[in-house]
Amino acid sequence: MVPGGQIVLVELRLDSPLLREALGNAPDVAIGHEEQYLTDDGINYLFWAEGGDLTAFEDGLDADRTVTNVAQLAETEAGRLYRVTFTDHGEEFATFPAWGDLDISILDSTGSHEGWEVRMRMPDRDALREFRDVCAERDIPLDLVSIYEERGNGASDRELTAEQRQALAVARELGYFDVPREASMTDIASELGISTQAVSERIRRGTDSLVDDNLPSQVE
Repeated sequence: MVPGGQIVLVELRLDSPLLREALGNAPDVAIGHEEQYLTDDGINYLFWAEGGDLTAFEDGLDADRTVTNVAQLAETEAGRLYRVTFTDHGEEFATFPAWGDLDISILDSTGSHEGWEVRMRMPDRDALREFRDVCAERDIPLDLVSIYEERGNGASDRELTAEQRQALAVARELGYFDVPREASMTDIASELGISTQAVSERIRRGTDSLVDDNLPSQVE
């Protein structure tokens, strides 16, 4: 057990209505968190969108009741950077105002039509319990995927999640780690029935966990 007062890293799955209509309009699109901040107009959210039909995604943004003031800020080969402002309806589901009160830092957040996968740093388990309450008040279903202690050197003690273990196992079976490579992220995603973005995140995080656990840092 992680003692009280010990910094913890948590991985969560949230079924939030935020941007659900836009993502549902383009099921192959995934969005990644860039920044959230408060303005006189409300909460602004910056995110990258990649994969799938971005034109359909933009049509979905225009119709999505949770956001307004949609603006494309940049475009690269990988995707597009957008800024939106949460509407009053969207703010009903925004947990952002509670992050500062609970000393929560968001490390990573990926959204798709299947929901949100979020990675956060919290000061202790009490903060996690309070964040659960915040989500419950906003009718946002929350599933705790994993929780682990952050060590003093910035590393962490953690285990593979079931999803990460499955993705790595399928990747190995299909030949993703072979040289030359015999399978792509798309092949793995098709086998698992999830997006390529989700596969990429699970393999990356799973690999990070294995390296952290089995290859001690040589940096003093």
